[in-house]
Amino acid sequence: MSSSARRLAPLLPLLLLGCKIATIRPIESQEGDTNGAATFDAARHVEALWAADVPEALAGAVELSDFLPALASDADAAGARWGRREGTGPYHVVVRGRGQVTGVDTASRMGIASLEVATSEATETVRLQIGPVLRGTSIRDALPTVSFDQFVNQIQFADVANELNARVEREVVGDLDREALAGKTVRFAGMATLGEPPLTITPVRLEVGEGP
Repeated sequence: MSSSARRLAPLLPLLLLGCKIATIRPIESQEGDTNGAATFDAARHVEALWAADVPEALAGAVELSDFLPALASDADAAGARWGRREGTGPYHVVVRGRGQVTGVDTASRMGIASLEVATSEATETVRLQIGPVLRGTSIRDALPTVSFDQFVNQIQFADVANELNARVEREVVGDLDREALAGKTVRFAGMATLGEPPLTITPVRLEVGEGP
């Protein structure tokens, strides 16, 4: 043993007494187990949202006849007044309205209906997602009771958005006769993310009537 090693040897027990041994353990899930990503049940979580949070959000939806002129005048001000966002992301709004279908695009499974909506100032065009496949996270992101910090990770957060879309695909647009929509009047309520016009809405309630 070298002379330096012999000098350090008596000090080792004292050094070890000052050390703590750390144990690495997984982040606990909302259900209280240690494998949250594997056991999180997005369908059960969305069941609760669908029963209470979604109807509550729709009850406070802004009328498109009021929102669209404000959006055209000052998008940031309209978003701040009626929408919500996390950080510096886009605003997400809950809207309702009535419009006449002027066109239907079913070239892909992410079908879109173009609507003319009357406002106090003019007639505006919006787009309505009609499926059978929906895209985006507008439903999740517009709900005031849902935020990323409620979940263990990004996967759970994404699963909630996907399950909300799947619920609409099954229960709102699943039986929709897309080929017969043109020229008809629809009433709807749903969510939209502010961005490039025209406004694209994911419906959570949808009623199809006859012509104008």
